[in-house]
Amino acid sequence: MLETFVPISKKLKEHIELFYVFKADKPDTFSHLAFPHINTAISFFNKATIQREGFHLSVNFNTKALPCVEILGKYTSPVFVDYKGDFEEIAIVFKPLGVNHFIEEDLYSVASNASQSYKNKDWNELAVTLFSNTKNKIEALELFLLSKLKTSKVLQEMLKINHLFDPQLFDYSIEEIAEQSNLNLKTFQRHFTKHFACSPSEYKRIIRFRNSLNSKLLSKEFKSLTSLSYENNYCDQSHFIKEFKKLTYLNPKDFFNKIELIDDQTIIWEIK
Repeated sequence: MLETFVPISKKLKEHIELFYVFKADKPDTFSHLAFPHINTAISFFNKATIQREGFHLSVNFNTKALPCVEILGKYTSPVFVDYKGDFEEIAIVFKPLGVNHFIEEDLYSVASNASQSYKNKDWNELAVTLFSNTKNKIEALELFLLSKLKTSKVLQEMLKINHLFDPQLFDYSIEEIAEQSNLNLKTFQRHFTKHFACSPSEYKRIIRFRNSLNSKLLSKEFKSLTSLSYENNYCDQSHFIKEFKKLTYLNPKDFFNKIELIDDQTIIWEIK
């Protein structure tokens, strides 16, 4: 159903977490909740029509539909994804700021919502190529990405301060991070939103949430909610539970009972 691949190119590994290929085993209905993440993604769909309504994404099999491209923005609520039918999807999951090295536009200008169509000529031509008779789709994808790879002074500066948002390492305020970027607060927030497609405070919330998931799921020992709270710099357990409910619609106990780890803990979904 879903298979993941790590980039072969060292240059691509700097910016890309993984590729995944999804194909229904049979025409069927499959749904899942995708939770807030600091990564973003670009997906290619074949024989699919996509409908969006708020945080609900429906992907429906359509034999007449042309290959299309979907790009994710940042979101602070779960996104319900509903798959219907025997279509194909190939996705690139980018690390923070990774996608910015491969697109011509600022991320926020093309991905201000949780999910939207990406109307870019080169990327849409690639979608057609990937779903033609291309034998090695991942190789074709890597060659395309290497041809698009770029950097800039602004991206380099943003990458330098990215780790300062990690609450397990630092306890900096947004103002302190802006100061270390050598920009005034207003300019820093503007640059950050353009390239991360969310505000600095939203990004910090998502990082803390994702850290708490890793702390719990990847630990070999039991961790209580209290220990998770303080380990990830929440004020207390009550704050931790409140934030968890906002980002997942579930309290932490129910969340960890319901989620499924896809492909050896690489992807975390709640399967419906």
